[in-house]
Amino acid sequence: MILEKLTVGTFQENCYILGDEASGTGVLVDPGDEAVRIALAVEQTGLEIEKILLTHAHIDHVGAVAALIDEYGCPVLAHRESEQLLEQLPTQALMMGLRFGKVPELDGYIEDEEELEVGNLTLRALYTPGHAPGHLAFYLESEGVLLSGDALFAGSVGRTDLPGGDAGQLMRSIRERLLVLPDTTVVHPGHGPQTTIGNERSYNPFLQQGGGIL
Repeated sequence: MILEKLTVGTFQENCYILGDEASGTGVLVDPGDEAVRIALAVEQTGLEIEKILLTHAHIDHVGAVAALIDEYGCPVLAHRESEQLLEQLPTQALMMGLRFGKVPELDGYIEDEEELEVGNLTLRALYTPGHAPGHLAFYLESEGVLLSGDALFAGSVGRTDLPGGDAGQLMRSIRERLLVLPDTTVVHPGHGPQTTIGNERSYNPFLQQGGGIL
């Protein structure tokens, strides 16, 4: 397996290049900014990008999507509920004093528990809303890897004060969909460093009794 992280843009978002060395096929997960830098990193891996996967459609996770569609001619996939956020990207940008260019469209929807093949790798989509409508995490059981998007971070959880956020829903998503994974599962989040499920179960203050939430 090839798994490379690029931390991009003003919001320091983690974009992931994930691929299967045997077949030479790969995907991009959450290309948030710096399309040229992402494309150069893909070139170094030698992978052929066959699709772009989105954990959710906040502006910091999709900023480079349109440019990379032009580069690779590949489909963009996300949960159906993410479509409303994509349509609101210009508004998201204005709220942050930014401007947004071309709004990408989804070419297909990813359902909860759907299995996505990347060469010989299998990603299982886990519906984990709360931070954003339609939020997904991607679990590679064979590799013990979870791409958690903005649901779960090292020592923290996703904020819920943006439109469509729901604190109670987020905590249910984390406890019922993510913390049930093996403790050794390596978590690669949408921001910040990697961690493990076991470490977050034991030490994340937001997951302890009485823990608060953003």
